[in-house]
Amino acid sequence: MSPITNTRVRRDLQLHDGALVHAYWQCTDHARQYLLRHPKFKELYLNILADKKKYYGISLVDVALMDNHFHFFIRIRTVGEFSTFLQSVNTSFAKLLNHAIGRTGSVVELRVKAQVVEETDEAVLRLQVYLALNRWHSKSRTLPQNYRFSGYHHYAGIRKDPRLDTSEAWISLGDSDEDRAAVYREMVEAQRLEGTGKDDDLLEPSRHFFGSTEFTLSRTELLLIAVGEHHRALRQARKLRLTTSDAAASKKD
Repeated sequence: MSPITNTRVRRDLQLHDGALVHAYWQCTDHARQYLLRHPKFKELYLNILADKKKYYGISLVDVALMDNHFHFFIRIRTVGEFSTFLQSVNTSFAKLLNHAIGRTGSVVELRVKAQVVEETDEAVLRLQVYLALNRWHSKSRTLPQNYRFSGYHHYAGIRKDPRLDTSEAWISLGDSDEDRAAVYREMVEAQRLEGTGKDDDLLEPSRHFFGSTEFTLSRTELLLIAVGEHHRALRQARKLRLTTSDAAASKKD
């Protein structure tokens, strides 16, 4: 396992401007209540996402909203805007949800985790299929066509969702939306029947990147180097401050 985790890595070391990002977070309170269980709160969160994204240069490619956690697949404009976007969305959601159910506090448990997604159609579509099957792999075993809080309906040709920014990888699947939707449905169904694609397969604690083995290994290696350099710079800065402080104290004496 990598010695780095998403809770320790600065976003500006892991992410880059213009990146494709798969973000996910837990939404429970201290009593382990599933705060997104009610459909109206799922709808509320999606609407907040759609409203806020245009102010922060975010393209919302796909989503999967569960009772206790949420995935969204986006393209960011800048790393700084992504962090501000998360804060703005989750603060607005917490305020409205807390008012509705009479509670206080945050709704995001721990830090929002993020993966940088490889810029290939294969990686993008594999992630989109995973998101479509998120509900199927839960205890409810709900078929994707029977669950509206994911991007499946949009991409399978059931119902367009204006809140989503259609995936370029999906567009590459055919010459018409009908052809693309048909291929997408076949991909999702094939993965469902195969029985793979659960959270454990994609969301390992050390997995900061999503895509081919070559991509994830090479990017993880670069991230380790960047983290090491960052920590060395911090140690040098602390050492310099201590040296300066000691020199100032000696001068006073």
